[in-house]
Amino acid sequence: MSDEQPPSDSSGQHVLRDSLAEIRQSLDALASRYQRPEADRSPAPSGPRPPDSRDPSSALSLGREVLAIPSAGLEPTEVFSLATDRVARLLSADRAMLFVWEEDSSCLMARAARGFRRDDLDTISIKAGNGLIGQAFQNEDIERTSGGTGAMVEDPFLALFPVRDAVAVPIRAAGQVAGVLYAGRRAPRSPFSDEEVLLLLVIADRVGTALAHRQFVEASRGHVARLRELEMFVSHVPVDGELQGILARACETACRLAGVTVAALGVAAGPDGLAIAASTGLPAELVGAWRADPGRGLTGEMFSTQRPVVCRDVQSRDGCEDDPLRMAGLRGCLVLPLRLGHQTVGALYLADPEAREFTPEQVGAAQVLASLLAVAMEHHRRHGESRVTFEGMLSAQEQHIQMEKARAVGAMAGGIANEFNNLLAVILGKTQLMLARAPDGSMREGLGAVDEAAWRAADIVRRLQGFAATSMDDSTTSVDLTAVVEDAVVLSRPVWKDEAEARSVGIEMVTDLDKVPPIEGQMGALREAVMNLILNAVDAMPSGGRLGLTTRCVDTGVELQVSDTGEGIPEDVRRRIFDPFFTTRAPQRTGLGLSVVHGVVERHRGSVRVRSEEGGGTTVTLSLPAAHGYAGDSRQAAVDAPRDPEPGRSAPTSILVLEDEEEIRSMLVDALAEAGYRVESAAGGLTGLAHFQGGNFDAVLTDLSLPECSGLDVARAVKSMRAETPVVLITGWGRLVDPVRLRESGVDLMLVKPFRLERVISVVADALRLRPGR
Repeated sequence: MSDEQPPSDSSGQHVLRDSLAEIRQSLDALASRYQRPEADRSPAPSGPRPPDSRDPSSALSLGREVLAIPSAGLEPTEVFSLATDRVARLLSADRAMLFVWEEDSSCLMARAARGFRRDDLDTISIKAGNGLIGQAFQNEDIERTSGGTGAMVEDPFLALFPVRDAVAVPIRAAGQVAGVLYAGRRAPRSPFSDEEVLLLLVIADRVGTALAHRQFVEASRGHVARLRELEMFVSHVPVDGELQGILARACETACRLAGVTVAALGVAAGPDGLAIAASTGLPAELVGAWRADPGRGLTGEMFSTQRPVVCRDVQSRDGCEDDPLRMAGLRGCLVLPLRLGHQTVGALYLADPEAREFTPEQVGAAQVLASLLAVAMEHHRRHGESRVTFEGMLSAQEQHIQMEKARAVGAMAGGIANEFNNLLAVILGKTQLMLARAPDGSMREGLGAVDEAAWRAADIVRRLQGFAATSMDDSTTSVDLTAVVEDAVVLSRPVWKDEAEARSVGIEMVTDLDKVPPIEGQMGALREAVMNLILNAVDAMPSGGRLGLTTRCVDTGVELQVSDTGEGIPEDVRRRIFDPFFTTRAPQRTGLGLSVVHGVVERHRGSVRVRSEEGGGTTVTLSLPAAHGYAGDSRQAAVDAPRDPEPGRSAPTSILVLEDEEEIRSMLVDALAEAGYRVESAAGGLTGLAHFQGGNFDAVLTDLSLPECSGLDVARAVKSMRAETPVVLITGWGRLVDPVRLRESGVDLMLVKPFRLERVISVVADALRLRPGR
């Protein structure tokens, strides 16, 4: 870092504005290269529409398409397919190919392509420095050629797949070049511009990020595998087992942990040094003759440093002439101390017949195993002192498993209890309203029995809630549904195109994707839902047909239609299509496709409609609400808008009720109205806050779980607008809600479901007494 003082805030803002202006100009220039004259433009049968220069956001649309390539969560082949798809579409490249460096073959291997035959992927490999692509990898820089120059003739790859213009950019992952992204044009047009190369670099960066993530995942899997080996060793070695068997199993585990062929355990054998107590991969004659001097060679270095010693090739190391590792013909070696407290009681030798390095992870895992071995040996030496330690470890493990089971059961119990409380609140509320109006006699007696049974059920639910330990956090992000649909089309291409063509069946994929506002949700779940709809549509067209996907804006948010020209759905089947495990295509399908779609859409507060005729195709429509700030239900706001009191009469106490369950909301409104209050209601949080801002309310009753925003968000907003207005939180979670969080959110009182109507009136009266001047 530089020792110069940082610029002032004003100069920093000036530099930032200049940088943003330059980026915008570059993106504008790049976008303008793809605009077609209006007279030549015709609707494409499939794929996204090119950006429109008249749209102010078109300059950023290319950037958004590139950034929509996931850098995590997909397999590398899927990321590669998305990347080459973006290169081919956004750069109008006739040929696009992605190469990844393979250490085993020391070649760049083709992993995804557009504009090439499918068989080419299995045959193309390029050495570092060979041709345009090999030079881009070796030089770690951009390489270009254009106009059919001599360089193309000399390049074997370009000679085999000729183009007029070509560009190759390196793909960097984890600080090093991991591959090359290539784009070429056969059609005569201008060479690749700097802006287009910049876009290609951004796509390569997304691929590099995905590769780095994959490397991290593979490294994590290695950690997990080593931890599992250690866990298997601990759990499968009998605590009271024979020592020799424990040591032999430890040697086998050590070989798998470090990826070696030889493992040996040396223990003190009097003045002769260390002898082999157990081994794997050593001939019997070497085991008997093995003697290691604690003062010489690798063993002596380990004893003097009390740390692991790594040697890439013991055969070329001076001072190891009489080392038993060298005498055994081994080369790559790792020697670890078996330490117990401050005492070294032995050595663990890991070796290979070939020279090699050992990673820090392998050394660390082997150290853990060595420590476990030392504990096991001390156990037998001290007649069972370590048994208590092992039993404690097993007990802690079992306790952890039981805690995890209890937490899982508790989470399920809490959700069930909350749902039952909502239902019981409706039953009890309606029963109490009917009891107040019912005449004496059998009807009143029957209603009383219902009321008593409902309260008994509420008591059971409260006991069920004692198991609950739930979290109210729900991580969502802003999602572009059009990008989700495009990715689903690309990822499902092997099914609707490759597999269909292999069966000599043609499926026409047609997309009509309008620009739609973002939705709030989980991109992975939505992508899975769209892919399930595509796969169902393909299954419905065994003889081929037309598959269409359309996105459009509607009043309430966004709609996606997936239509096919297939067999259609019979009436008796249509009633069960959302049932889990119901399918007419077993055993190829499990019957979870549409049930998964339904579950995902419901979690995103949307709806699913199916229109189908037997023999006439099927259309599935997903309706999803737009993200906050993009859409509102103005019609509902007009219905629930506050009404002024009658002229000449003083306004009664006004209560605002926010509850998404219609039955509970209507019951609360009726009960409060009969008690003499002026009551208004809303089903959503944002709609309710709009009512509150435009009206004059003496108290607010809000449910905890509301569409658009939670009851805690409502409480905070009410207090920020009118701090003197009391807020009552309605919830079925009971004591599971954190009281500190309630106070911080501005909640004054809590009304727990289910409740008696008398309790509602009492809580409202208590809330009104909290107002200043009451």
